[in-house]
Amino acid sequence: MKSTVKKISEININMEETIKALMIDRSALEMHIRRLTHLFKNDTQQQIEQKLRNILARDNIFNVIMNEVARSYEVTFDGDEIKNTAKQLEQHFQGRDPKVVEEIAKKAITKSLIFGEIAKEWNITVSDQEVDDSLEQYYKFSNEPIRPFKEDKAKFENIRSAMLEEKIVNELMRRFSKVRLDYEAIQRQFQEIAERQAATKKQQEEAQQKEKNREFF
Repeated sequence: MKSTVKKISEININMEETIKALMIDRSALEMHIRRLTHLFKNDTQQQIEQKLRNILARDNIFNVIMNEVARSYEVTFDGDEIKNTAKQLEQHFQGRDPKVVEEIAKKAITKSLIFGEIAKEWNITVSDQEVDDSLEQYYKFSNEPIRPFKEDKAKFENIRSAMLEEKIVNELMRRFSKVRLDYEAIQRQFQEIAERQAATKKQQEEAQQKEKNREFF
């Protein structure tokens, strides 16, 4: 990467924070729903929703942790790298303000650089055998061919990178054990969301019924 990072202080893994409400990004939410629906085709709607809530909770905990971790690093951005990354992200954030997409690109670059430093400092690696085992498990789960990933070095390394990132996230979540969720508050949040969605659906159905009545008379 052309952008660079420098560690300026030790990571404060003892920070304490209780998350009382989840931040929910619509684009990320839609992406998670599409992925879960595709991967768990036989699950009920309730099961999909529970998996979605678990992902959102994990994402929110990680975001709090990552904000703290980033305080320990100083990033020098390369302008061209920001533009190229933002261009790659545009397809996932269509309709977003270009400045917002640029900020997301900066966060992606920052995360990649910091993860590289953490992997070296904490000696986190992913062996060829681990990648092979993961591919075999994927085949058993999906019954989709994995030979292209084993024979194409670039694809194989992409799998390794994804697994390394997951390892680093897991280690951060483990070390930042004092970042917690207020489950009761979050349950109330989801209940309020469900009630608003039900009210909106009812209003739409009533409006449609009124329109049909007008057409009839």
